[in-house]
Amino acid sequence: MKLFIKRISKQLGSVLILIIIITNNLFAQNSDEPLKFKVGLTARSYGDSVYLRWAVTNPIAWRLVKENGFIIEKAKILSDGKTEKYSKVSEQPIKPWPMEKWEEYFDTRPPRDVSSLDNEGVAFTLGIGEKDDEANINLPPENEDYLKSIKEKRSSQEWALLLSLTAANNSLIAAEGLGLFYVDKDVKENETYSYRIYCNYKSNLYSFDTTYLKIKNEKFDPKKSLKTITANENDGSIEIIWDTDIQFSTFNVERSEDKQTYKRLNDAPLLTLKSAASDSLNKDSFIDTTIINYKPYNYRVYANTVFADEVLLGEITAMGRDRTPPEQPFVLQPTHIDENKVKISWQMADPPANDLAGFYVGRDSVSDGSFNYIHKSPLPKNIREFIDTSFSKNNYNFYTVFAFDTAGNFSSSYPVYVVLNDTVPPIPPKWKEAFMDSNGIVTLRLEPNKEFDLMGYRILKANAPDHEFSSIIESFDPDSAELKFKVEFQDSVDLQSTTKYVYYRATALDNRYNESGLSEIIAVPRPDVVPPVAPVLTDAFVSEKDVTLKFIPSESEDVKNHYVLRRKSEEEKWDTIAVLKPKDSVYVDTKVSQNVLYQYCLFAVDSSNLKSDLSFVLEARPYFTGVLPDIKNFNVSFDSEKKSAVLKWDYDKLENIYFVIYRAYENQPLVRYKTIKLSDSRIFSDSDFSNGSGKYFYAVKAFDNLNAESRLSEKKEVVIR
Repeated sequence: MKLFIKRISKQLGSVLILIIIITNNLFAQNSDEPLKFKVGLTARSYGDSVYLRWAVTNPIAWRLVKENGFIIEKAKILSDGKTEKYSKVSEQPIKPWPMEKWEEYFDTRPPRDVSSLDNEGVAFTLGIGEKDDEANINLPPENEDYLKSIKEKRSSQEWALLLSLTAANNSLIAAEGLGLFYVDKDVKENETYSYRIYCNYKSNLYSFDTTYLKIKNEKFDPKKSLKTITANENDGSIEIIWDTDIQFSTFNVERSEDKQTYKRLNDAPLLTLKSAASDSLNKDSFIDTTIINYKPYNYRVYANTVFADEVLLGEITAMGRDRTPPEQPFVLQPTHIDENKVKISWQMADPPANDLAGFYVGRDSVSDGSFNYIHKSPLPKNIREFIDTSFSKNNYNFYTVFAFDTAGNFSSSYPVYVVLNDTVPPIPPKWKEAFMDSNGIVTLRLEPNKEFDLMGYRILKANAPDHEFSSIIESFDPDSAELKFKVEFQDSVDLQSTTKYVYYRATALDNRYNESGLSEIIAVPRPDVVPPVAPVLTDAFVSEKDVTLKFIPSESEDVKNHYVLRRKSEEEKWDTIAVLKPKDSVYVDTKVSQNVLYQYCLFAVDSSNLKSDLSFVLEARPYFTGVLPDIKNFNVSFDSEKKSAVLKWDYDKLENIYFVIYRAYENQPLVRYKTIKLSDSRIFSDSDFSNGSGKYFYAVKAFDNLNAESRLSEKKEVVIR
């Protein structure tokens, strides 16, 4: 068979084909990854075999699979859900028929009706014959846009592929010839199989995804193709809607007026091209405009499947209906004619439409509300006003008028607001909280008022509760819904002030500018950033045992404590020796040593833990009298074994002291006998009795490094024989 295709040089054809590939890649892919083509796969089981149909929708993918073929593999799915190992259903990749087989088919096929579409001829001419034309592109005329020529070529390839796939849907022979159909007879009835299909081609530009399909091999039942059919009964038309499926290619719609005789409404099978987004809805439809309203019609929808047969999807009875609503009423401004009455008036065309049936009046508290009817029975079509006695006095009242016709169609007016006569002010607002930060920013929060017609608030301020309050913030505007709900406000004050508090009040206003009474006063304390005044040390009194400090306390009101500091004159570090109350003015330091020079000072701390400066420093030295404490519990005993006198005594624990032992023999006076240098020693043993036997007398005295001394202890005797 000879194809009449005009050819040009192979070199130019190769260049243009490369441009087509690059252009397609630019339009279809924005990443560095290869563009991955998908293969659509569907199947139908017959018990003794499984029919497999597949397709690609991209011209480049179609060219590649024609050259490389499809690989189909099958695996049995066991009863426990596990899948056995996949194996090929055909040893060789499934490709379109070679040219010789096409020629043999066309030479041997029986005569056909020339008035019907030659699906096999279309499949061969556009699906196979294009193979010779892909590398041969007519040179565009001089001065013609090359890119335009390439785009036109690409468009022609897309249409050729679409028509080839349509031919395959209409003829299984065409599908088999294009390499898009396979019958798997190596199956068993009622067993479940998993099929997968892919093209074993991959390059830096393109590759193919693997598609999986699971099917139970049971006998084909056309009733399983039945879908849900719905209808939109419009005014002058009926839209029939049905669910689609991957196996359905085109559709036919038939209509009957007596449910016996049906007439096909479409001249050619219905093929709807959709975007990817609309495909996800899985719906298709047909609109019948040759109807009479309120006359019932019966419809049947048939689907032409990709297995080249037609199945009934379902049927439905529907009729067109009057969907045109009546004229929209025009509502005048409602008026508050009496304390308990609101008058609503509206206008219609004169004369009104013949099918106008009546009216309802609806009311709601918001303009976009549901507007429930405020009367049970409809108003006659000649009525143009209504008196509402059930409106809310504590909320907004919006009205709309609904008109309806004899077919039940409704129209509604625009919502209109009624202004009630209002002289009642809101209740005084209540404070929720108020506080001031360290920068002097005051945050004020109110409890929201509950009045429906609240317009906003007025905030007033004073430096003392008995001063006149001045307005500082006004948050009301009849045209601002945002200000109505504002309950938080901010103010700024100077922190360097002797006034400890700032005072605020508030009032509320409604939409008629009725103003409430004043709220309660709220006092907001200023944060303490000023340290307290330093206390003043006025005098220091000393004795041999203590130092008494007198001072003037800090004059600041918020003083929490006074701290007393002390150090020895030769030291640098201060020690805290006492924490005093705010009103204390005297402190006695008893933990002192005689003849030691001490320095004292004070500072104050307030309730915010701010510290004052240090007071002036005063020095004090406790008296030095030169008298040490007395010896206590002095006792002398004789140790007969060691032939010694043992002296024991008690004494205060003092530093830098030593003891002197005094001794006398018989009637002689006491004389200084021994010196004990250890401050902590409280015992002495004497075994030197050079005067011989007789009475020996002992006494003890304490001394320190400053030549202070205690009184001599009482005299004790011991007899030596």
